[in-house]
Formats: sequence, structure tokens, C-alpha cells
Amino acid sequence: MRPLPALARLRTKQTVALPKTILVAAPLMLGAASLTGCQDKARQDVFTTPNATCAAMMPTVSGTRTYAPRQADSQNEKLPPNSVVAYPDPETPAYCDRPLSDTLPTSLELADYTRALSVTDLLPLLQRKGPYTVFAIPNSALEHYAAQQAGGDVFAQPKRPTLHRLLAYSIVPGHWAPEQIKAAIQAAPNHVLALPTLADLPLYAQLDTASGQIIVGNGESTPARLWVNGIPQSNGVLYFVQSLILPPTHIMAPTTPTIATAPTASAPAVTR
Repeated sequence: MRPLPALARLRTKQTVALPKTILVAAPLMLGAASLTGCQDKARQDVFTTPNATCAAMMPTVSGTRTYAPRQADSQNEKLPPNSVVAYPDPETPAYCDRPLSDTLPTSLELADYTRALSVTDLLPLLQRKGPYTVFAIPNSALEHYAAQQAGGDVFAQPKRPTLHRLLAYSIVPGHWAPEQIKAAIQAAPNHVLALPTLADLPLYAQLDTASGQIIVGNGESTPARLWVNGIPQSNGVLYFVQSLILPPTHIMAPTTPTIATAPTASAPAVTR
């Protein structure tokens, strides 16, 4: 799918300072060094994956803002719409018994993110058994980021190492459903959870003081709120963040770190 046009500049939010004492979640697998391997043998076995009736509808804001109806043409009424998408609000369900690698390409809102995962060879990783928790970046946030880069093409070969690091920072080894993240945050001394990522850098999660909802960040800039709050997948959990989170330039040094293992229990019902 072609990249979608960029939105207007994202609104600036007040920076939230993170406490120094955090709960560090231990990774369940190797980090970035294990991103390659025999794809076929590592693929999740669909025959041993239980069927489920659970499904959630993913957002389609990009369709609404990029769809252009076909102009009237008296010569040919069967012309396709002059638009990068064929429908303004297509149905995009995410099924809980499918792997992340199947769900991501079906999301109109994650078209740029899925393309980025493909060009950096990270998408095949998400068809494996995992589990993985993905904090996916929507089109508007990635396009806003691309517009700020020299040349604007973050998919160009010279820029792919930076893009790979950015995307690896959005993928957490382990199964982290919303309730499990909240419980781990509450168990932390200062209510901050450090999630290990495939970029070998921690992603910090805490609860917003006003709403009680999960927010995630790098410990240096404004945390991102969640747009879609944890869709269960057969090999993990899928979140949508509202804004892009850059990998941190410095790692917070916790004063009293506590190690927590990523939970493996089934994910609860989807909420938004």
C-alpha cells in the first residue's frame, strides 16, 4: 500500500517526568541479535493454535481523511475513485486467533508501519510463536516523523538502520495484556514499569494520573497515549499508540530495580 499523506503537526503535550525508581521487566528471549533465523521452521504452527471467536475492529481514520469520491464522468460511470483507498471507512477486523503478521497488513491505519516492518525485515519475526507485544505506530505519526527528516524518505536504504532501531523499540518480547501491565505498574515502587524491547532499550509504562490509562514513553520526552488498548493475538498483543516514541538517548538508572517476568496468561477482552 502506498504511504498516506501526512497529517498536520501533532499537538504538543506537557512533558511528564518519570520517577527514578522503576520496575524492570525481564525479557523472555534474546534481543536484536536474534531477529534473523530460519523463517519457515520458526513460523507459528496454525494447526496447534486454538480457534477463537474474539475479534476487534481497528480504526480507519486514514481512510476517511484520504478517500476522494470518483468525479462524475458521463462517458464512463465505471471509473474507480480518484483516491489512494477505494473506500472511506472499510471494515478492518483483527481476529484474536491470528498472528500479528496477519493482522498488521490488514490495518489501513498501520499501512506505513507494516511497510516499514517489511523493508527492515522485522515483519517475518511477528509470524513466529513469540509471544510479542507490539506498540504499533499509526500512519499520521510516522508521516509526521518522515516529514521532519532530510529528504523525507525514511524507507531509503541509507536510513534503514535508524528505521530498524525505531521499529525494534516498538516491539516488546513477552505477552503483556493491559491488566497485566497495570498490575506490574502498581507493583513498582514508584509505579513505573520498564519493558525490554528488541532495540535493547527499555520502554517505560506508567498510568496517567488524570485518567488512570496506560501511557508509554522513553523517559525523556512526552509519553504517548494508547489509541487501541490491547487486541489479543495468537502470538502476542497489539496496541496502537497515538504518537511516535523515539528510542531514548540515555537509559534511566533505577535506584532499586526489581525484576519481573513477562506474564503468559491469556489476554482479557479488548477495550478502547
